[in-house]
Amino acid sequence: MPAAHISAGIIALTSLVLTNSVVGQARPQSKCLSYEPAVVTLSGTLVRKTFPGPPNYESVKKGDKPETSWFLDLPESVCVNEDKADPDRNPKQSAVREIQLVLQPQQYAQHKSLVGTRVSATGTLFGEHTGHHHTPVLLTVRTLDEPPK
Repeated sequence: MPAAHISAGIIALTSLVLTNSVVGQARPQSKCLSYEPAVVTLSGTLVRKTFPGPPNYESVKKGDKPETSWFLDLPESVCVNEDKADPDRNPKQSAVREIQLVLQPQQYAQHKSLVGTRVSATGTLFGEHTGHHHTPVLLTVRTLDEPPK
């Protein structure tokens, strides 16, 4: 086979590979979530973490009150669209892998056996805005269940 044909074949193949790579990268990412009032359902592992609270929010060992919260560790990152009505409180977020859960006191007692397991949480999202919030996005929980098997 003449060298010109081999070169032309290599150029054509390289062109095809590059075109497919660019097309593959141009695909849109999965749809981003929305803040409240939209209701969302997310699945992940339910974990419990303790942080230092008042008065200094620095160290439980040095006398700060321990504050324990529940979090949803997501198997894949999600994004959240900016809330056009309140962008300062609810800004666009990307690569979110952990969401702090906000529950009613009775929900903690009701669902304590689920800590450490995979769960589905349904509720509304909002952005962090106090020292008690430990993730950029939080979920006010309506329901918390083991996902169907």
